[in-house]
Amino acid sequence: MPNKEFVINELSKKFNCTLSTIQGKKIMYHGNSCGKKIVVCTPYSKVHVIGKGWFDLTTKQVELLDDSEIAVLAVRLGVNKIYYIDFKELRKLMPLEIILKNPNEGEHWKLFVWEDHIQVQGNERKFMVQPKGVH
Repeated sequence: MPNKEFVINELSKKFNCTLSTIQGKKIMYHGNSCGKKIVVCTPYSKVHVIGKGWFDLTTKQVELLDDSEIAVLAVRLGVNKIYYIDFKELRKLMPLEIILKNPNEGEHWKLFVWEDHIQVQGNERKFMVQPKGVH
């Protein structure tokens, strides 16, 4: 599986900044890039038998991403794929009306990751993506 350190290293270079863990958030990082607040979220999913992966984004994680000027979702999928996504664009497919709720995650959105797109449960629209392979 692509590790978080690899992802954070790549993004630190790309945005010319130092990213550090947000206190109490294992997959959330923040920093400052050219005077702009950047927040990164690095969820992981294995690829399931049905050919897709999935992960949840909690309302708290989404608030942190929303509150930044640069928001990157770096989805780590399976053994060697990473999807780098402009979260501000994906966020448009995540209205409050489709929030799910359960005792483990609380209020959250469920996102399905296919080879070439991401889909938010409850929204038919597809967000087209291309993975970056890790060797």
